Amino acid sequence: MKIFKTILILILTVFLIAVGYIFSLTFRPEGRLDWGQALFLKLVGDNDDQTALLKTMTLEQRRHFTDAVRINTAGLDIDTLRITKDSLTVFIYKPKNLPKNSPVVVYFHGGAFVLPWTNVSVTYATRLAQSFNTIVVGVDYRVAPEHPFPIPNDDCYAALHWTIQNIGKWGGNPNQIILAGESAGATLATTVAIRAMKEGMTNIKYQVLDCPVAFIPLQTDSYQKFKSGYFLEEAEMLFGIESYLPDEADYTNPLAMPFYADSLSNLPPAFVITCEFDPLRDTGREYAKKLMDANIPTIHKEMKGMLHCIPGPFNERDRTELYNEIAREVNMSKRD
Repeated sequence: MKIFKTILILILTVFLIAVGYIFSLTFRPEGRLDWGQALFLKLVGDNDDQTALLKTMTLEQRRHFTDAVRINTAGLDIDTLRITKDSLTVFIYKPKNLPKNSPVVVYFHGGAFVLPWTNVSVTYATRLAQSFNTIVVGVDYRVAPEHPFPIPNDDCYAALHWTIQNIGKWGGNPNQIILAGESAGATLATTVAIRAMKEGMTNIKYQVLDCPVAFIPLQTDSYQKFKSGYFLEEAEMLFGIESYLPDEADYTNPLAMPFYADSLSNLPPAFVITCEFDPLRDTGREYAKKLMDANIPTIHKEMKGMLHCIPGPFNERDRTELYNEIAREVNMSKRD
């Protein structure tokens, strides 16, 4: 019995020390990180080495950049199709036994404009399909630096048109389109919405914009505070910007950076997500405000204590709850 008590005390002591250590990691000069984000940040360390590696990789090597991320596509039927002569590829995720005439999410992945479709993209596509209980068309658009602006944007717009013309074959409703994306993908999603609006299209009913980069963030307060030591590092952001927009004249091109659109009127409703400890946070805040000023029904939710796009394995519940909330908002907007 005495040995058992000693072992129990040792286990409790180790546990309390671990909890105390993780708790201490949450304290930052700029505020309190969520514990899961703080632990993840401690485990991954400095991303600058990974960015240096990224710059040396071929496109095909970058496709495997996040292979360590686990994926789970249970309950989904998945089709892969090349839809253009340029080999633009889409992945169609459809929940089993989904009724016909389902809304359709067209999803544009993140990755600083330089990562192609990866395991992280699969996790977002499956989460959207499961949370929204709907068809998701994931777009493997061409990426920089091999394919700078406007090629990624044109690919995304072509994928929208293909979806409208063809998704009925999978039981999707081409007149109930939701555009979604995270980080660079959120930027592409809303530029597609702006382009479609200018061409008089009415198929898009909602935008889900997760941590968008609405304009070049280098002068913002959040960039200056969080550009180092908060997962999304300055070296990665600069590499992404310079690769996507090699011509600085395009930094304020509204087809590349949506904040500079001359009008946001008549865009579909939007759910804009920002994260408190994200260097891109202020661009998302400003874009949400600009949407509201244009009288676009907009929900802006800032995720307290979170890093860019809520990375890592310790906050899966937060991500799932967030996307379930967005799905409820989208469903409510359809009834309005």
